[in-house]
Amino acid sequence: MTPYTWLLFDADNTLWDFDAAEAHALEQTLLERDIAWSAEVLGTYRLINRAAWDDYEAGRLPKEQLRDIRFRRLLEHYRQDHPAEALSLSYRNYLAASHHLLDGAMEVLEYAQSRYHLGLITNGLQEVQRPRLANTGIADYFAFIAISDELGVAKPQAAFFDHAHAQMGRPPRKEVLVIGDNPNADVKGAIDYGFAACWLRHPGAADRRHLGETFRIRKITELLRYI
Repeated sequence: MTPYTWLLFDADNTLWDFDAAEAHALEQTLLERDIAWSAEVLGTYRLINRAAWDDYEAGRLPKEQLRDIRFRRLLEHYRQDHPAEALSLSYRNYLAASHHLLDGAMEVLEYAQSRYHLGLITNGLQEVQRPRLANTGIADYFAFIAISDELGVAKPQAAFFDHAHAQMGRPPRKEVLVIGDNPNADVKGAIDYGFAACWLRHPGAADRRHLGETFRIRKITELLRYI
């Protein structure tokens, strides 16, 4: 028997296939404005986007700038003259309409819901995450949903996890398991707060020996061995 009474799931690249949704949304956004699309452009955007989210999660970038700054930097990189705000809005609309789930995500939620209380904790934008929850039909699995954009604070900051803890009624922290793909925002943030953690380690992710007491899985369905 595991000691957990609560499982807190990250969303992007933990339950949702964000890589697929991101690629589709960016391709459609650029093509509708006759901007060249390629795998190289996608790779550049992902580097820019990750850097922006890292700054946001560390408190260096205000959330008001997060929506558009990624596209300003992309356009500057390729010396393109287009309105970054319009591209950002189109991208967010396409992303909000996505319904990509990782293989096995529904199976894991069905199993987990019958045994634990569940929460969803995500660093994301409200206008993107809320429609995706509806599109993929997973919202009803969770007792609460915490979205950083709505809270004004993001993982791995302790204030985010403290909000989640309050939503659960503050059970003993050792009874809470956080499951996510981001070794800093999800795993280290959870461990620093006193929760247990499971790292969904996608192929190609570097090993992180500093994570401490945690366990690593590559596919979401592997979680069934541990919970």
